[in-house]
Amino acid sequence: MDLLVVPVPLFSEENIVEAYMFRYSKGNDLLSAAKEGIHFDGAMHSPLLTMLRVVGLDALTMGKPIFVPVSRLMLMTDLGKACDEAPEKIIFLIDKDVKGDATNVSNIRRLRECGYRFGLCGINNIVAYMPILELCDFIFYDQRIFGEQGQVKLRNQVASKFSHISCVYTDVNSMEIFQSARKKYKGLYEGSFYRKPFSEGDTKVSPLQINMINLLNKVRVDNFDFDAVAKIIRRDPALTISLLRMVNTGSRGRRNEIKTINGAVVMLGQEEVRKWITAAAANHLGSDKPNEITKLSLIRAKFAEALAVKFGLYADAQSLFLMGIFSVLDAMLEMSMENALNLVLVSDDIRTALVSHTGRFGDVYNFIVDYESANWAAVSRMLILCDLTPEVIYEAYVESLCWYRDMFTSDVPEEGEEAADAGRDG
Repeated sequence: MDLLVVPVPLFSEENIVEAYMFRYSKGNDLLSAAKEGIHFDGAMHSPLLTMLRVVGLDALTMGKPIFVPVSRLMLMTDLGKACDEAPEKIIFLIDKDVKGDATNVSNIRRLRECGYRFGLCGINNIVAYMPILELCDFIFYDQRIFGEQGQVKLRNQVASKFSHISCVYTDVNSMEIFQSARKKYKGLYEGSFYRKPFSEGDTKVSPLQINMINLLNKVRVDNFDFDAVAKIIRRDPALTISLLRMVNTGSRGRRNEIKTINGAVVMLGQEEVRKWITAAAANHLGSDKPNEITKLSLIRAKFAEALAVKFGLYADAQSLFLMGIFSVLDAMLEMSMENALNLVLVSDDIRTALVSHTGRFGDVYNFIVDYESANWAAVSRMLILCDLTPEVIYEAYVESLCWYRDMFTSDVPEEGEEAADAGRDG
């Protein structure tokens, strides 16, 4: 698909992901007249709904609702038939081009009767949008200009006349801004704030995080000691459950399931244990953070691995995967990236990319960050330099989303399963 697209999380005041929205660009910004906007001008059908239908909501949002931009022309079609997901999972997002005339109001009301919700963004006054606002559930405000007198007046008018509308604040790009805003305003928040450490001072690392870091360092060594690795795994019941579940799921048909950590580690072998522990690290190191941090690190890892050949780094695919895992280690441990990387064994290439964003892996790291930040001009520039098409990047990114979905839907402990049962050592 000739589309650059990323689902972006929306957080509640409690720092919990409640929904997602699309950031996207049609094709390469630098090679076509098509620019990012809130809808596709002149289009009767939404390529985002096509993507949603093909890829599925679970891969994009793990089942959470998503805001899908639609244009005035799209509202005239039967959007319900274009959606395979339940209506409560889709929130159609319209912008200032959709005025409150009779046709638009009728089309929106028709879709609301089917169970769909609506959001509105980009308006500067409420006069021309009164009939639309009556049918909307959300209104979007850009945090960067929210302090302007006009925006404050707009918010106050909407709040007084349409108390049923929830607010979404975009471009909240630091944890300090988020912490301040959530004390004043109730709503949803979008931005890069969750990817950054709140404090870059000396922070105490928890015992479980130290355990995970020790485990990572053990398996980074060639021909690591199986017994030493099993001993560290044994200290973490959740890690034990995950390991035994994975091994026994892959060993159906054997006479006896593996019931010891040592046996599981030996059966997997060095390379598979290394891969599993590297992926598990994101989940465990970020256990006290929003789940989105875990998701971000793993999708970055898989995306970086997929980009290896595209950037002429085919032999470095596994190192790029590891770079993605550690790319939010500063946010996980609440310290600077340089201090965080001092706790783990990484190559100079990974360290240079994550600390100074330069070196052999620097272009891949910067491309991934630009992509997930919807910095489409920078992404398009790199596509030209590397002779890549949007379709290739789209496929690599979707593959990463699906990989994450499959990993976390195939290894969920059954209800009532206890760590003690899985962690017996023989």
